[in-house]
Amino acid sequence: MNKKLSRFALNFRYSFRPGKPALIWRLVKIVLKSWFVKYEGLRYVDFSLDFACNLKCEHCFATALEDNDGARPKMTVEDYARVAKESMALGAVNFSFQGGETLMVKNLEEIISACNPWRNVISVTTNGTLLTKQRAIKLRRLGVDIVTISLDSSIAEEHDKFRGGEAGVFEKAMRAIHNALNAGLNVTLGAVVTHDSLYSEGINGLFSLAKKLKVILVLIMPVPAGNWAGDKKILLTQADLDYIKNLTESTPYIRTDFQSNFGDYGCGAAKEILYLTPYGDTLTCPFLHIGFGNVLDEPVSVIRDRALALPQFAGYHQKCLASTDEEFIEKYLSKTFHAKKSPMPWDEVFRDSPAVAKTEKSEVQTGL
Repeated sequence: MNKKLSRFALNFRYSFRPGKPALIWRLVKIVLKSWFVKYEGLRYVDFSLDFACNLKCEHCFATALEDNDGARPKMTVEDYARVAKESMALGAVNFSFQGGETLMVKNLEEIISACNPWRNVISVTTNGTLLTKQRAIKLRRLGVDIVTISLDSSIAEEHDKFRGGEAGVFEKAMRAIHNALNAGLNVTLGAVVTHDSLYSEGINGLFSLAKKLKVILVLIMPVPAGNWAGDKKILLTQADLDYIKNLTESTPYIRTDFQSNFGDYGCGAAKEILYLTPYGDTLTCPFLHIGFGNVLDEPVSVIRDRALALPQFAGYHQKCLASTDEEFIEKYLSKTFHAKKSPMPWDEVFRDSPAVAKTEKSEVQTGL
C-alpha cells in the first residue's frame, strides 16, 4: 500500500498544477472514472515535430521516417489545433512534443499553444543541449509541465559516445536538468537500456541520480529499428525484464511506459497512445513504424479504431511489441526494416489479419 501511495503522490506532483484548474478537473474525472469502470479512452498523443537534430545518436530512428525529398506537406499550427481537439474528445490529457531535437523547431511555442496547454499536461523531450535558463522559464510560462531529458549514462564519456561522440553533451544535459527544475518544471529522465548496458555502472548511476533528485527515470526498451534495425543482440532477455520489473516495484522513481496507463498494466499502444510524424502519419508507437492513416486525410478517431480492430492492439499486451515480443517482431515488425516506404501501411504489415480483409471488402462495396 505504501508503494502505491508513493507512486500516486509522485504522479500527482507531476500532473498537478494550481494554475491549471481545467486540467485538474479533467484529471479528477478520468481518475475517478478509471477506478469504477474500465478505461477505454485515449491518454497520450506524442507529436514528432521535425527530424532535424544537433546530435547523431547511436540508436536514432529519425531518418527512417523522414521525407528526404521534401515533397510531403507538414502539419500546420491549425492542423495541430484540430488534432488536439479531436484527441481530447477521445480522452487525451497529455500532449508530448519531440523531434529530432524539439528545441530546434522554430514555431514550437505556437504549436504548443495550439494544443490547449492550460487544459492538458504538456511534455517536451530534449537532449538538453539547448535548454538554457531563459528557455526553461519561457517553456514554463507557456504551460509546459514536464521536460524529458535524454540521459543514457551517469558517466560523461559513455553518454557523449552514445549521443554521437561530441564531448560536453553530458555536462549540457546535467545543466539542463537543473535549469528545468529551477524554472519550476518537472523533469523526467529518459534512458535507453540494452542487454549489455542494463547492469552497467553508468545505468546504475542513473538510478541513484533519479532518487537523489526525486525525478522519474523512464527506462526505454531497445528497439531493432532505425540504426538498430534488425539487430537482436541489443534486445533484453527474460532475466533482464525480471530485473527491470523488480526495479520498478522497488521505487516509484524508476519506470517503464507500462506504469503510465490509466487502464490496465501493459502496452498502451493505440489504446492510450498515438504517435504522429510531422507529415500527419499516425502510428501506435514511435518504434512501430506502421502507419494506420494520416490525420490530414482522416479524423483521429477513425485511425485509432482501425488499429484497435487488430488483436495485437485491442488489449494491453504484456510484452513490448517493439522490443520484447519476439514473435511480433519476427512476424510483423521485421517487414518494416529497411522498407521502401516508412511508415509501412498497416494493411501490408498485417496482410493475414481478418481486419484487412474486412476493410478491403468495405472499400469494394463503397466503390473506393
